[in-house]
Amino acid sequence: MKSTLLFFLTILLFSCKQSENHKGNLYFKLINLTSPSGLTDKQAINTEKIINSMVSDEKNKEFVDYYKNVIKHDLLKNPYLQLETEDGIKKVYLNFKEYDKIKHFKLSELQEKSKKVTIELNAKELEKDLFYSEEIILIQEVDGKTPWQK
Repeated sequence: MKSTLLFFLTILLFSCKQSENHKGNLYFKLINLTSPSGLTDKQAINTEKIINSMVSDEKNKEFVDYYKNVIKHDLLKNPYLQLETEDGIKKVYLNFKEYDKIKHFKLSELQEKSKKVTIELNAKELEKDLFYSEEIILIQEVDGKTPWQK
C-alpha cells in the first residue's frame, strides 16, 4: 500500500510542469507582425476568432498551433520578451508587473552605449516552445553587443 502511494506521488510530482531557470540576453526583433502583444479585449477577441478560423495546413500549421496554445493558456494579451539563450531564442510571456521591469530598455540606447541586457528568470514551458514567467530573478546591463534582428 505504501509503495503504491509512493509510486503515484512520484508520478504526480514529475508530471507537474516545474519552473526552470533560464538565462540569456534580451533579444530585439524590430518588426514582428506575427506576435501581438498588449492587445485590448476587443483586439484579442478578433485575433482569437481569426486564429481559430485558420486552417492548420502544412504551410501554417506551426503558426496556427502555436497561437492556439497561446489562446488556450490565456496569454494573448500578455506582454513578452525574447531571450537569446544557448538553446536559441525563446519567447517568454510575462505578467505585467514583471514586464514593467524590462520595458524601458531600448535597442538604440543600448547600442549607443555598447551594452546588452542579461536576464535570468524562472519560466514554465506550458507547451512546446511556449514559456511563461512570473518571476524575473536578475536584470543586468553589461558591456556587449545587443542581439537583434530586423
